[in-house]
This record gives sequence, C-alpha cells and structure tokens, in this order.
Amino acid sequence: MQKKDIAAECFEKSVFLLQPGRAILCTTINEDGSNHVAPFSWINPISFIPPRVGLALLTSPKKQQSLENIERTGEFVVNLPDIPIAEQLVLTSYDALDGENKFERSGFTPLPAKKVEPVAIQECRAHLECKVIEIIDVGDHDLILADVVAAYYDTDAFSENLLINLSTYRPATHLQNYITDTGQVHVFMEPGGSYVADVPFPSGARVLREDEE
Repeated sequence: MQKKDIAAECFEKSVFLLQPGRAILCTTINEDGSNHVAPFSWINPISFIPPRVGLALLTSPKKQQSLENIERTGEFVVNLPDIPIAEQLVLTSYDALDGENKFERSGFTPLPAKKVEPVAIQECRAHLECKVIEIIDVGDHDLILADVVAAYYDTDAFSENLLINLSTYRPATHLQNYITDTGQVHVFMEPGGSYVADVPFPSGARVLREDEE
C-alpha cells in the first residue's frame, strides 16, 4: 500500500485526515440578548466524571461570534442535528446580513434550556448544556473546556443505554464541503452511503472562506 506525504504548502490540511467530523449546532446568546447559532465539528468529550467536553473555535483571521458570546457569558448548548435538517445546518454557517439573526433565518424552534441561559434547538435530537471551565489559546483556535451541566435526548433516537437508533436517527456526520459560485455543497455520511446537501447562499450574502462561520 502506497503512502503519500501532504506537501508543505498545504500541510495545514493534514487535520482533515481526521474526517469525518460530528457536526453540531452551538447555541449562544448575542450581546443584545438574541439567540445565535453556528455549526461546528471540532468537539470531543474529554472527561466522563465529571462529564466535560472540549470545543475548538476559530480566533484567526477572524474570531467567531460564537466564541465572543461564550467568552462573555460562559455558557453554550451543544445541539445534535440529523440529516433531515442538514440544509438548515449549512444555512447557519453563512454570515448574517445587516439586521438579520441567523437563528431566526434558519427557522429553528428555540427550546428553553434547563440550567443555562442559551436556548436549545427543538429540531435537534439531543442536547448538552455547558458551562465554561477554561479557554486555552491553542493556535488559530481557542479550546473551550466546559462542564456538561444538563443533557437530554429524543427517546426514539437513542436506546436506554444511549445507543443510536439508526432506523430513526441519521446523525449529521460531515465528510467534506466545497464552495461554488452559488453556495456551498456539503457531503454527509449516511449508514448506507452519503447524502449531499447543496444549499444556495441567502440573497445578498457573500462567499465565505472555509475558516469562517
């Protein structure tokens, strides 16, 4: 079996060998008190007891709004989407236009959280409410270490021992994305193949780089 080195001029892409990524929708509170939502995949459990997660968010060349919100409030909610809302998930990655709210644009239903101020998303299949312990500068991302303070899920999506029920829950497992002249094309992995969500840009929106929300 032949191995190929990743060239120095594109060595930053080496982390993509860790694909697929588990797409999540992170909800936070904007400075004006409104709801904010953005999709991410650089999240992992880091402790069982107590339950803790690590979420990496971009700081350079542009700090992501979710990170600014989390730095200010110390709270966020991790929402686990599935394939049926893949287009809405991708739509939340596009910049909000002047006077626009991304949460409202996506059409998601706010679900009051149990122990934090940011809302959850009704259409998602599971939720982890999180409170920040520490934020660490790790490069062009900040690593957010957070306690999970509440967790709940749809009973048709998971068994009692939290095994995913693939007959009713198709996790949004992200493989790749491409930017086109009209929008973004995202490829998600299905249990028996893949699902492609081709989502046009909102009217008037600009083309985003891959490192932007």
